[in-house]
Amino acid sequence: MDETILTAIMTRQNTQTKAILATIIRTEGSTPRDLGTQMLVIDTGQTVGTIGGGTTERLISDRALVNLTSDSDFTAEIHHLAINQETMADKFSACGASIDVLLEPVRNIDFWEFARNQQIKGKDAVMVTSLFPPYTKCILDSQGNVLFGLPPKELVLSNQKLQDIFTRLHSVVLDGEEYSWLVEPVLRTERLLILGAGHVAREVASYALPLNFQITVIDDRAAFALPEFFSGADSVICSDFAQGIKNYEPNSDTYVVIVTRSHQTDAECLENILNYSTKYVGMLGSRKKVSAIVNYLQTKGYTAQNLARLKAPIGVAINAQTPAEIAISILAEIISVRRAG
Repeated sequence: MDETILTAIMTRQNTQTKAILATIIRTEGSTPRDLGTQMLVIDTGQTVGTIGGGTTERLISDRALVNLTSDSDFTAEIHHLAINQETMADKFSACGASIDVLLEPVRNIDFWEFARNQQIKGKDAVMVTSLFPPYTKCILDSQGNVLFGLPPKELVLSNQKLQDIFTRLHSVVLDGEEYSWLVEPVLRTERLLILGAGHVAREVASYALPLNFQITVIDDRAAFALPEFFSGADSVICSDFAQGIKNYEPNSDTYVVIVTRSHQTDAECLENILNYSTKYVGMLGSRKKVSAIVNYLQTKGYTAQNLARLKAPIGVAINAQTPAEIAISILAEIISVRRAG
Protein backbone atom coordinates (compact mmCIF):
# COMPACT_ATOMS: atom_id res chain seq x y z
CA MET A 1 0.00 0.00 0.00
CA ASP A 2 1.50 3.30 -1.05
CA GLU A 3 1.53 6.71 0.58
CA THR A 4 -1.01 8.26 -1.80
CA ILE A 5 -3.76 5.79 -0.90
CA LEU A 6 -3.09 5.96 2.83
CA THR A 7 -3.01 9.75 2.78
CA ALA A 8 -6.31 9.82 0.88
CA ILE A 9 -7.87 7.48 3.44
CA MET A 10 -6.79 9.74 6.28
CA THR A 11 -8.09 12.83 4.44
CA ARG A 12 -11.44 11.11 3.92
CA GLN A 13 -11.73 10.52 7.64
CA ASN A 14 -11.44 14.26 8.22
CA THR A 15 -14.16 15.08 5.68
CA GLN A 16 -16.61 12.45 6.92
CA THR A 17 -17.13 11.00 3.45
CA LYS A 18 -17.48 7.27 2.81
CA ALA A 19 -15.09 5.27 0.67
CA ILE A 20 -14.34 1.80 -0.66
CA LEU A 21 -10.85 0.45 -1.25
CA ALA A 22 -10.58 -1.62 -4.46
CA THR A 23 -7.61 -3.99 -4.58
CA ILE A 24 -6.66 -6.40 -7.38
CA ILE A 25 -6.16 -9.75 -5.66
CA ARG A 26 -5.94 -12.09 -8.66
CA THR A 27 -5.05 -11.68 -12.33
CA GLU A 28 -5.25 -14.03 -15.28
CA GLY A 29 -3.95 -13.34 -18.77
CA SER A 30 -2.67 -9.96 -19.90
CA THR A 31 -4.02 -7.32 -17.51
CA PRO A 32 -3.13 -3.60 -17.35
CA ARG A 33 -2.14 -3.59 -13.66
CA ASP A 34 -0.58 -6.15 -11.32
CA LEU A 35 -1.80 -7.90 -8.20
CA GLY A 36 -1.97 -5.52 -5.24
CA THR A 37 -2.80 -2.44 -7.33
CA GLN A 38 -5.32 -0.28 -5.49
CA MET A 39 -7.85 2.49 -6.06
CA LEU A 40 -9.89 4.40 -3.51
CA VAL A 41 -13.48 5.17 -4.57
CA ILE A 42 -15.15 7.98 -2.61
CA ASP A 43 -18.92 8.48 -2.37
CA THR A 44 -18.56 11.83 -4.16
CA GLY A 45 -17.51 9.90 -7.29
CA GLN A 46 -13.86 10.90 -6.95
CA THR A 47 -11.18 8.20 -7.22
CA VAL A 48 -7.59 8.11 -6.00
CA GLY A 49 -5.18 5.79 -7.77
CA THR A 50 -5.95 3.59 -10.77
CA ILE A 51 -6.41 -0.12 -11.37
CA GLY A 52 -5.93 0.12 -15.11
CA GLY A 53 -8.23 2.76 -16.46
CA GLY A 54 -10.78 2.30 -19.23
CA THR A 55 -14.01 0.37 -19.03
CA THR A 56 -12.67 -2.08 -16.45
CA GLU A 57 -11.95 0.69 -13.97
CA ARG A 58 -15.29 2.36 -14.66
CA LEU A 59 -17.21 -0.83 -13.95
CA ILE A 60 -15.36 -1.34 -10.67
CA SER A 61 -15.99 2.31 -9.71
CA ASP A 62 -19.68 1.95 -10.56
CA ARG A 63 -19.95 -1.20 -8.48
CA ALA A 64 -18.27 0.54 -5.54
CA LEU A 65 -20.53 3.60 -5.84
CA VAL A 66 -23.66 1.43 -5.85
CA ASN A 67 -22.51 -0.11 -2.57
CA LEU A 68 -21.56 3.29 -1.11
CA THR A 69 -24.96 4.81 -1.87
CA SER A 70 -26.97 1.77 -0.79
CA ASP A 71 -29.29 2.13 2.21
CA SER A 72 -27.92 -1.08 3.70
CA ASP A 73 -24.59 -1.31 5.51
CA PHE A 74 -22.11 -2.54 2.90
CA THR A 75 -19.70 -5.34 3.74
CA ALA A 76 -16.62 -6.39 1.79
CA GLU A 77 -16.92 -8.55 -1.32
CA ILE A 78 -14.75 -10.00 -4.08
CA HIS A 79 -15.84 -8.98 -7.55
CA HIS A 80 -14.77 -11.03 -10.62
CA LEU A 81 -14.38 -9.23 -13.92
CA ALA A 82 -13.68 -10.88 -17.27
CA ILE A 83 -11.97 -8.03 -19.08
CA ASN A 84 -12.68 -9.03 -22.67
CA GLN A 85 -16.31 -10.10 -22.22
CA GLU A 86 -18.04 -8.27 -19.38
CA THR A 87 -16.23 -5.04 -20.15
CA MET A 88 -16.98 -5.21 -23.90
CA ALA A 89 -13.43 -4.14 -24.66
CA ASP A 90 -12.34 -3.51 -28.25
CA LYS A 91 -11.03 -6.13 -30.66
CA PHE A 92 -7.44 -5.55 -29.56
CA SER A 93 -8.11 -6.69 -25.97
CA ALA A 94 -6.30 -9.72 -24.63
CA CYS A 95 -8.36 -12.90 -24.92
CA GLY A 96 -9.24 -14.59 -21.65
CA ALA A 97 -7.91 -11.91 -19.30
CA SER A 98 -9.68 -11.45 -15.98
CA ILE A 99 -9.18 -9.92 -12.55
CA ASP A 100 -10.61 -10.41 -9.08
CA VAL A 101 -11.02 -7.20 -7.11
CA LEU A 102 -11.59 -6.96 -3.37
CA LEU A 103 -14.03 -4.15 -2.54
CA GLU A 104 -13.90 -3.25 1.15
CA PRO A 105 -15.41 -0.30 3.02
CA VAL A 106 -12.86 1.98 4.67
CA ARG A 107 -13.68 2.11 8.35
CA ASN A 108 -11.73 1.74 11.62
CA ILE A 109 -9.76 4.97 11.61
CA ASP A 110 -7.41 3.63 14.28
CA PHE A 111 -6.20 0.86 11.97
CA TRP A 112 -5.44 3.18 9.06
CA GLU A 113 -3.83 5.77 11.30
CA PHE A 114 -1.54 3.09 12.72
CA ALA A 115 -0.57 1.97 9.21
CA ARG A 116 0.16 5.58 8.19
CA ASN A 117 2.34 6.10 11.27
CA GLN A 118 4.35 2.98 10.44
CA GLN A 119 4.90 4.39 6.97
CA ILE A 120 5.95 7.82 8.22
CA LYS A 121 8.40 6.31 10.70
CA GLY A 122 9.94 4.15 7.96
CA LYS A 123 9.14 0.91 9.79
CA ASP A 124 8.99 -2.34 7.83
CA ALA A 125 5.45 -3.65 8.08
CA VAL A 126 2.99 -5.70 6.06
CA MET A 127 -0.78 -5.49 5.94
CA VAL A 128 -2.57 -8.84 5.90
CA THR A 129 -6.15 -9.05 4.63
CA SER A 130 -8.13 -12.28 4.94
CA LEU A 131 -9.78 -13.05 1.61
CA PHE A 132 -12.78 -14.67 3.23
CA PRO A 133 -15.61 -13.24 5.34
CA PRO A 134 -15.42 -11.10 7.40
CA TYR A 135 -12.25 -9.97 5.52
CA THR A 136 -10.33 -8.97 8.64
CA LYS A 137 -7.08 -6.99 8.51
CA CYS A 138 -3.97 -6.84 10.66
CA ILE A 139 -0.45 -5.39 10.52
CA LEU A 140 2.71 -7.43 11.10
CA ASP A 141 6.32 -6.34 11.56
CA SER A 142 9.32 -7.71 9.65
CA GLN A 143 9.50 -10.70 12.00
CA GLY A 144 5.85 -11.62 11.63
CA ASN A 145 4.78 -10.24 15.01
CA VAL A 146 1.30 -8.74 15.18
CA LEU A 147 1.46 -4.96 15.63
CA PHE A 148 -2.24 -4.20 15.19
CA GLY A 149 -5.32 -6.40 14.90
CA LEU A 150 -5.79 -10.10 15.50
CA PRO A 151 -3.41 -12.81 14.22
CA PRO A 152 -4.57 -14.04 10.79
CA LYS A 153 -6.31 -17.38 11.09
CA GLU A 154 -4.14 -20.34 10.00
CA LEU A 155 -1.71 -18.14 8.01
CA VAL A 156 1.86 -19.47 7.89
CA LEU A 157 4.21 -16.65 6.87
CA SER A 158 7.90 -17.55 6.94
CA ASN A 159 10.66 -15.01 7.59
CA GLN A 160 12.00 -15.74 4.11
CA LYS A 161 8.66 -14.88 2.52
CA LEU A 162 8.43 -11.69 4.59
CA GLN A 163 11.91 -10.58 3.56
CA ASP A 164 11.08 -11.29 -0.08
CA ILE A 165 8.02 -9.04 0.18
CA PHE A 166 10.09 -6.25 1.77
CA THR A 167 12.91 -6.63 -0.74
CA ARG A 168 10.75 -6.71 -3.86
CA LEU A 169 8.10 -4.37 -2.45
CA HIS A 170 5.30 -6.35 -4.04
CA SER A 171 2.02 -7.82 -2.83
CA VAL A 172 1.34 -11.55 -2.78
CA VAL A 173 -1.69 -13.77 -2.24
CA LEU A 174 -0.94 -16.77 -0.06
CA ASP A 175 -3.22 -19.77 -0.39
CA GLY A 176 -3.78 -22.29 2.37
CA GLU A 177 -5.79 -25.48 2.29
CA GLU A 178 -8.99 -23.60 3.07
CA TYR A 179 -8.26 -19.87 3.18
CA SER A 180 -6.34 -17.19 1.28
CA TRP A 181 -4.73 -13.92 2.36
CA LEU A 182 -3.47 -10.78 0.64
CA VAL A 183 -0.11 -9.70 2.08
CA GLU A 184 1.10 -6.26 1.02
CA PRO A 185 4.01 -4.12 2.21
CA VAL A 186 3.18 -0.82 3.85
CA LEU A 187 5.46 1.18 1.59
CA ARG A 188 7.67 3.69 3.34
CA THR A 189 7.79 7.33 2.28
CA GLU A 190 10.15 7.73 -0.66
CA ARG A 191 12.20 10.92 -0.58
CA LEU A 192 13.75 12.90 -3.41
CA LEU A 193 16.66 15.14 -2.44
CA ILE A 194 17.64 17.67 -5.10
CA LEU A 195 21.01 19.32 -4.47
CA GLY A 196 21.05 22.55 -6.42
CA ALA A 197 18.24 24.95 -7.27
CA GLY A 198 18.90 25.92 -10.87
CA HIS A 199 16.86 25.37 -14.03
CA VAL A 200 17.25 21.58 -14.15
CA ALA A 201 16.44 21.28 -10.44
CA ARG A 202 13.20 23.20 -10.93
CA GLU A 203 12.12 20.93 -13.76
CA VAL A 204 13.03 17.77 -11.82
CA ALA A 205 10.97 18.95 -8.85
CA SER A 206 8.05 19.86 -11.10
CA TYR A 207 7.90 16.55 -12.96
CA ALA A 208 8.50 14.59 -9.75
CA LEU A 209 5.35 15.92 -8.08
CA PRO A 210 2.92 13.35 -9.54
CA LEU A 211 5.40 10.55 -8.74
CA ASN A 212 4.60 10.83 -5.02
CA PHE A 213 8.03 11.70 -3.70
CA GLN A 214 8.63 13.80 -0.61
CA ILE A 215 10.71 16.50 -2.31
CA THR A 216 13.47 18.52 -0.63
CA VAL A 217 15.69 21.06 -2.39
CA ILE A 218 18.96 22.38 -0.94
CA ASP A 219 21.10 25.20 -2.33
CA ASP A 220 23.57 27.59 -0.71
CA ARG A 221 22.34 30.59 -2.69
CA ALA A 222 19.54 32.57 -1.07
CA ALA A 223 18.41 33.98 -4.42
CA PHE A 224 17.80 30.44 -5.77
CA ALA A 225 16.58 28.47 -2.74
CA LEU A 226 13.12 30.04 -2.80
CA PRO A 227 9.87 28.11 -2.20
CA GLU A 228 8.11 30.01 -5.01
CA PHE A 229 10.48 28.37 -7.50
CA PHE A 230 9.49 24.89 -6.29
CA SER A 231 5.74 24.77 -5.92
CA GLY A 232 4.74 21.49 -4.29
CA ALA A 233 8.14 20.70 -2.77
CA ASP A 234 7.94 19.72 0.89
CA SER A 235 10.99 21.77 1.81
CA VAL A 236 13.32 24.28 0.15
CA ILE A 237 16.42 24.92 2.25
CA CYS A 238 19.13 27.56 1.91
CA SER A 239 22.19 25.98 3.49
CA ASP A 240 25.77 25.00 3.00
CA PHE A 241 25.55 21.67 1.15
CA ALA A 242 27.54 19.58 3.63
CA GLN A 243 25.53 20.83 6.61
CA GLY A 244 22.27 20.61 4.71
CA ILE A 245 22.91 16.97 3.82
CA LYS A 246 23.87 16.17 7.41
CA ASN A 247 20.68 17.77 8.76
CA TYR A 248 18.56 16.03 6.13
CA GLU A 249 19.92 12.56 6.99
CA PRO A 250 19.49 10.62 3.72
CA ASN A 251 18.37 7.01 4.16
CA SER A 252 17.67 3.88 2.12
CA ASP A 253 14.41 5.43 0.86
CA THR A 254 16.16 8.52 -0.51
CA TYR A 255 16.84 9.29 -4.18
CA VAL A 256 19.49 11.98 -4.67
CA VAL A 257 19.92 14.24 -7.71
CA ILE A 258 23.08 16.39 -7.76
CA VAL A 259 22.66 19.38 -10.07
CA THR A 260 24.59 22.20 -8.40
CA ARG A 261 26.23 25.22 -9.99
CA SER A 262 29.85 23.98 -10.18
CA HIS A 263 32.24 21.04 -10.25
CA GLN A 264 33.41 21.94 -6.76
CA THR A 265 29.96 21.92 -5.17
CA ASP A 266 29.02 18.75 -7.09
CA ALA A 267 32.12 17.03 -5.69
CA GLU A 268 31.30 18.30 -2.19
CA CYS A 269 27.75 16.95 -2.41
CA LEU A 270 28.83 13.57 -3.77
CA GLU A 271 31.55 13.24 -1.14
CA ASN A 272 28.97 13.72 1.61
CA ILE A 273 26.14 11.71 0.02
CA LEU A 274 28.30 8.59 -0.43
CA ASN A 275 28.51 8.34 3.36
CA TYR A 276 24.82 7.37 3.37
CA SER A 277 23.06 4.26 2.02
CA THR A 278 20.71 5.94 -0.44
CA LYS A 279 18.48 4.19 -2.98
CA TYR A 280 19.85 6.24 -5.87
CA VAL A 281 22.44 8.95 -6.45
CA GLY A 282 22.90 10.64 -9.81
CA MET A 283 25.04 13.61 -10.84
CA LEU A 284 24.68 15.92 -13.81
CA GLY A 285 27.76 16.51 -15.96
CA SER A 286 29.94 15.41 -18.84
CA ARG A 287 31.96 12.20 -18.74
CA LYS A 288 35.11 14.29 -18.37
CA LYS A 289 33.70 16.11 -15.35
CA VAL A 290 32.42 12.89 -13.79
CA SER A 291 35.78 11.20 -14.30
CA ALA A 292 37.62 14.10 -12.65
CA ILE A 293 35.34 14.05 -9.59
CA VAL A 294 35.53 10.25 -9.27
CA ASN A 295 39.33 10.36 -9.47
CA TYR A 296 39.38 13.08 -6.80
CA LEU A 297 37.19 11.01 -4.46
CA GLN A 298 39.39 7.96 -4.98
CA THR A 299 42.33 10.00 -3.65
CA LYS A 300 40.16 10.76 -0.63
CA GLY A 301 39.80 7.03 0.08
CA TYR A 302 36.42 6.25 -1.47
CA THR A 303 36.35 2.70 -2.81
CA ALA A 304 35.44 1.64 -6.33
CA GLN A 305 32.45 -0.24 -4.89
CA ASN A 306 31.10 2.88 -3.22
CA LEU A 307 31.74 5.06 -6.26
CA ALA A 308 29.98 2.51 -8.47
CA ARG A 309 26.70 3.57 -6.86
CA LEU A 310 26.91 6.85 -8.77
CA LYS A 311 24.74 7.20 -11.88
CA ALA A 312 26.68 9.61 -14.06
CA PRO A 313 26.24 11.06 -16.52
CA ILE A 314 22.79 11.14 -14.95
CA GLY A 315 19.58 10.02 -16.66
CA VAL A 316 18.45 7.75 -19.46
CA ALA A 317 20.30 8.38 -22.74
CA ILE A 318 17.63 10.10 -24.85
CA ASN A 319 19.83 12.90 -26.21
CA ALA A 320 18.11 15.35 -23.84
CA GLN A 321 19.01 19.02 -24.41
CA THR A 322 16.63 21.35 -22.54
CA PRO A 323 16.23 21.43 -18.74
CA ALA A 324 12.79 19.83 -19.09
CA GLU A 325 14.12 17.02 -21.29
CA ILE A 326 17.03 16.43 -18.91
CA ALA A 327 14.61 16.27 -15.98
CA ILE A 328 12.49 13.67 -17.76
CA SER A 329 15.57 11.55 -18.49
CA ILE A 330 16.62 11.77 -14.82
CA LEU A 331 13.22 10.77 -13.52
CA ALA A 332 12.98 7.93 -16.05
CA GLU A 333 16.19 6.52 -14.59
CA ILE A 334 14.88 6.98 -11.05
CA ILE A 335 11.64 5.18 -11.97
CA SER A 336 13.64 2.26 -13.40
CA VAL A 337 15.51 1.97 -10.08
CA ARG A 338 12.30 2.29 -8.08
CA ARG A 339 10.46 -0.38 -10.09
CA ALA A 340 13.41 -2.76 -10.06
CA GLY A 341 12.84 -3.16 -6.31
